[in-house]
Amino acid sequence: MATHQQQPPAGQTLAEVIGSSTMRSKRASTKRFRNEQWGRRIEEDWQRHLEALRQCICELLIGNRHLTEAGMPVPANSSSYSRPQDPLAGTEGYRE
Repeated sequence: MATHQQQPPAGQTLAEVIGSSTMRSKRASTKRFRNEQWGRRIEEDWQRHLEALRQCICELLIGNRHLTEAGMPVPANSSSYSRPQDPLAGTEGYRE
C-alpha cells in the first residue's frame, strides 16, 4: 500500500501551510473562548436580575403582610385579584 503525502498548495512552503493552519486553529480557539466568556457573562447578568426581582417580590409580600395584619383595607382595584391565604408561602429563606 502506497503512502500518499499531501503536497502544499502551489506557491506555499510546508512551513507556511503549517503556520496558516496554526493561526486558523488559534483564531477558532480564541473565538470559542470569547463566546464561552460571553455566555457566562449573560448567565451571570440573568442570575443577578432574577435575584433582584426575587428580593423585590419578597419585600412587596412582606409589606403586604404587614398591611394585612394592621387591618388596612385592600385597595378597590384589586377586587378581581384572588389573594393567597399566606402571601409568604414558598418564600422560605427570605427574612424580614
